Amino acid sequence: MNKKLQEAIEYCDQAGIRQAIFAVPFQLSTRDALALKAATPCKGMVLHHPPPELTSTSTSQWLGSFATPGDWQLPTAKGTLIFVGSQLMLTRKMALRALRSGRLSVVCKINGQFQHLKLHRFLLWRAGEKLHRHIRQLPHDSLARKSLYGFASVPLVKKVWTKAFKRGASSIGVTGGSGLSGETLYLELFRRSLALPAHEKITPIPNRVLLVNAGLAAGGAERQIVNTLIGLRDSGQCESAALLAEYIDHAPQLDFFLHELEQQSIEVAQVQHAVTLADDGLSTLPPSLAELAADLPAGILEEILNLVEEFRNRRPGVVHAWQDSTSIKAGIAAVIAGVPRIVLASRNVTPMNFTYYQTYMEPAYRALASQESVVFLNNSEAGATDYTNWLRLSRDRFVVVRNGVDLGYLKRVEADVVRDYRQSLGIPADAQVVGSVFRFWAEKRPMLWLRSASLLAQRYPELHFLIIGEGPMRKEMEAFISSNNLKGRVHLPGARPEVATPLSAMDLFLLTSEFEGTPNVVLEAQWLGLPVVVTEAGGAREAFDDGTTGRLAKEPSAEYIAQLVGGCLEDDAFLRGAETDGPKFVERVFGVERMVRETLDLYQRAHSA
Repeated sequence: MNKKLQEAIEYCDQAGIRQAIFAVPFQLSTRDALALKAATPCKGMVLHHPPPELTSTSTSQWLGSFATPGDWQLPTAKGTLIFVGSQLMLTRKMALRALRSGRLSVVCKINGQFQHLKLHRFLLWRAGEKLHRHIRQLPHDSLARKSLYGFASVPLVKKVWTKAFKRGASSIGVTGGSGLSGETLYLELFRRSLALPAHEKITPIPNRVLLVNAGLAAGGAERQIVNTLIGLRDSGQCESAALLAEYIDHAPQLDFFLHELEQQSIEVAQVQHAVTLADDGLSTLPPSLAELAADLPAGILEEILNLVEEFRNRRPGVVHAWQDSTSIKAGIAAVIAGVPRIVLASRNVTPMNFTYYQTYMEPAYRALASQESVVFLNNSEAGATDYTNWLRLSRDRFVVVRNGVDLGYLKRVEADVVRDYRQSLGIPADAQVVGSVFRFWAEKRPMLWLRSASLLAQRYPELHFLIIGEGPMRKEMEAFISSNNLKGRVHLPGARPEVATPLSAMDLFLLTSEFEGTPNVVLEAQWLGLPVVVTEAGGAREAFDDGTTGRLAKEPSAEYIAQLVGGCLEDDAFLRGAETDGPKFVERVFGVERMVRETLDLYQRAHSA
């Protein structure tokens, strides 16, 4: 049975709960759903897409569902409501619906442990956090903000706020008053951290490696985390190698690759939010650092404090952080904790190109670059150059370690499987298929992909299109398909962890991203002998052999891309050559053993520094 379900059932046994309604905010297999139903305390369930084996034999008294995002339909059966997830996954709508069902609390994960969460406290906390964010968004010199700060300083207001919302009113907008900001603030924080006495720093365990990332979502960086951890473990050169995830318990899509690491018995741990600013303030830091930490960006301060605690408890010899937001927080926390080897891995071009960019990133990165214990890593020459230009650093400050992929498991599926898969989607067995695998996000430029497909569809009446993925732009994509007579020609069956079947059903792979580090799916496509057409996007051009295993679209225009794809489809010699040369290119340039060897060398380089 799923580990999370087992923990929930064990909690019921320990707490003496004999009647429970289990709300599971992630997709369950039919086997696990039936096993949960058979569990002694289970008197009802709330599931995503309940399997027919349950819906055919259940009523609304016993079975509920997550009807819409952020909401649920609860069964009418009585019992303690057990939410098999973090409190951060609960929404206001869910809390209100639970209250209307007569419940005053929900059992959920709080700091990694199942606990009763009183719903009125939850709603007050959410209201307080919403008000807090709203106040912080007001202009610093606005009359409203100044008035609110003045009002918040009234002792009675402080007392009421703390009692009602469990957050000190005086914390709103108050800074540490160090007088420092930007890069200077981080540099002084690091200088004082290095000057701390030995007993206030960790005693690292040699060769204990701790990777840190937001989670294990369905992305290329996360796939590389899996490959890296398995490779480090198999190298025999690490005391241990584990992943510390900031938010993996907070949303079901953030544990996409979790099962693979669990199968390999590699530890994946959620950051324990043991420190809260409301309850602990900055008391977990030495006073010399607390003064400066109070001036760090409010949005990341609490997360940095909790990462410091994790590093103190785990005592890694190496912290290897992935992707910008996590790299900066983990880098700062690792310096404070005294971790001797810190590797910060960027996986794309600079965050300036993305919506998640924050103004603290550049000064924080530049200050981290001043630390000899820190090594910067990128997975492409294009990405490394972009970062060094942005941060005004010398090019040798970034090391390039190309992705490592072990694709021995990935094989073309049998012809009858492809035929059945195509038939299930409505694709004729003899039709040519242009396909792709990507998240439906703006940086992947799905609308450019579809505009190119529309032009190709006009030119090639028998051509079909297949895109594997999900994301917030799905509705916009579906609307384009409907309004451009592409229904039945463009197929969007959703995301799936196994890509061998859809890739085997394609004749050419097309990726139209605006920004990429090293797109793993381009490597997977070549491994299966698919020719690729890829737009100029950061390190994407380094992921294939232009002219041999694929073609580079130098212009991001639908007309240009459609012409390039059409030329490839009509070039039988090129298609046959890519089928042979693609796997050879991937094995030569992107082997896992090479990546692990270079990563271990990077750890040693950081240690030597």
